[in-house]
Amino acid sequence: MLPAWAKGWVVLASVLGLGLVAYYFFGSPLTGRALLDFSYYWLLLALFLPLTFLLFPARAADRRPGWYDYLLGLGTLGIGVLLAWHGPAMVLSPWTNPQALWQLAAAVFLLLAVLEGARRVGGVGFVVVTVLLAAYPLLAPYMPGFLWGPPLSWREVLGYALYSPQGLLGLPVRTVGELLIGFLVLAAFLVAMGAGQVFLQVASALFGWTRGGAAKVSVVASAFFGSLSGSILSNVASTGTLTIPTMIRSGFPRAYAAGVEACASTGGVLMPPVMGAVAFVMASLLGVPYGQVVVAAVIPSFLYYLSLFAHVDLYAAKHGLKGLSPGELPPLGHSLREGLPFVVVLGFLVFALLYLRLERLAPFYALGALFLLLLLRGQVRLRDLHQGIVASASLISQTLALILPVGLILAGLMGTGVAPALTGALVQTGQANLYLVLLVGVLIAFLLGMAGVMVAAYILLAVTLAPALVRLGEFVPLGVHLFIAYWSMLSAITPPVAVAAFLAARLAGAHPMGASWEAVKLGLAIYFIPFFFLFEPALILQDSLASVAYHLALAAVGILLLVAGLEGYLWGLGHLPLWSRPLYVVGGILLALPETLTSLLALPLLLGATGWIWFRRRTSLRRA
Repeated sequence: MLPAWAKGWVVLASVLGLGLVAYYFFGSPLTGRALLDFSYYWLLLALFLPLTFLLFPARAADRRPGWYDYLLGLGTLGIGVLLAWHGPAMVLSPWTNPQALWQLAAAVFLLLAVLEGARRVGGVGFVVVTVLLAAYPLLAPYMPGFLWGPPLSWREVLGYALYSPQGLLGLPVRTVGELLIGFLVLAAFLVAMGAGQVFLQVASALFGWTRGGAAKVSVVASAFFGSLSGSILSNVASTGTLTIPTMIRSGFPRAYAAGVEACASTGGVLMPPVMGAVAFVMASLLGVPYGQVVVAAVIPSFLYYLSLFAHVDLYAAKHGLKGLSPGELPPLGHSLREGLPFVVVLGFLVFALLYLRLERLAPFYALGALFLLLLLRGQVRLRDLHQGIVASASLISQTLALILPVGLILAGLMGTGVAPALTGALVQTGQANLYLVLLVGVLIAFLLGMAGVMVAAYILLAVTLAPALVRLGEFVPLGVHLFIAYWSMLSAITPPVAVAAFLAARLAGAHPMGASWEAVKLGLAIYFIPFFFLFEPALILQDSLASVAYHLALAAVGILLLVAGLEGYLWGLGHLPLWSRPLYVVGGILLALPETLTSLLALPLLLGATGWIWFRRRTSLRRA
């Protein structure tokens, strides 16, 4: 618990931070006094990174901040403001080789503060990866072949990493400060104003009465909430506390309920229209409008949530699980009326992103529309505003704590030239064996995702693997980047780490490994979907309408049959014999693969198995 005066400092820092953002986007053009971008980024760090040390304890046993937390916070605030003052000088003459003692001392303090913030939010594994890659320039002269880099002094490495525009405040932080920050503020206020609860009520009213309704509510609500929060763990913690107990009361096993919530929350991170930080970094790296990334992610998200929905429906049918009782269902009309302002705001956000192309300002206009609509309905309370302000600052500070180390990683890889060299080596390997390069990329993305943060995993591969795959001429750039993003987040539901499944298991009172293996089974489709759209651009809407419809239909039917094989139950046939389940799993995957030959192989396999089961049961019924 924070002392009262510390809570006041958090609120003050939150207000000042949001005021800085508002001035940068709106006040600066009106007053004619421009705020230099580099100074703005330093001020963001100065105001929001200190909150990490107050809101996220250094140790799990800590109940309130210690003296070291205040020291880190005040030191970061002071150094950030000082560097913001020197921002113009740093742009004109970068401090890539600082000589002054105070510059070196400030750099060392900031480095330690950034790493400590990363440890508190992302975990020790993330910090270890960051240190190893950021310190690579010191090791590069001793590395063989394309891993070699020119020798640099520790002053040059420190200066380039902390002070250059390609280091700490490089592309990842610029993406947060210019694009993502508005969406973080909007998401925080939507949740504070009750959007999450309203979406849960609407999902309950629409699907709660159907068989397995409690799990279907979890899938739909987590998809919506995950799209707003952009965080897997916060999604599990927020919706799981409500949906998991309801699923267990409805008859779902604890491990199964935890697996459903973990999978639904994981997919929400790349669920349009408000996606996680990865989507914004992706748009910046590709140089495309954010709306184009949103559109490309629609079909993969649909296919994934279709598979989850099918899983819980077939499981409920197989085990005779009913829907929620009428007393547990909120009235649909009332829920829709309550949720109308949020639906209008999200609809406006999509319109502003896709039609008006206002990536930077769309969330702020949407936030203004939200306030106006809620004011007209008399639903704005001071408590909600206070909660929204603090939640916004907390979300921004958490995001910065995860993003700042990525700048250090990029400085270590790009500053030595090892990233382009690694790309060249991958291209040479890919000319001989493209699938080997894909396998290496998948393994690296998965392992880095296990280290803690998918953004870091994505960016590392986006500057090494992605250019290699594009240069090989086989794939669409947007498809390559989405492929990497999906595989970077899969460690959240995959053992041995499976952080989302472990958290859901704790909420469900289930065994962590049991819940994680259930999550693997429930989310199996998401392991294949990235390969589908990588090899067939139509599945990310990069082809003609006819091609999109054809490949979407095959993928959807194939995924539904895959799910039927996994659950051992098929609509219209009921329970599947044990011998047929592997046929449906393999046949579903072959049918969904965007390749004519595999589809032709799958059709006789699936039709033969289905026809045989139908014939035997019809014969049995006649004899009976």
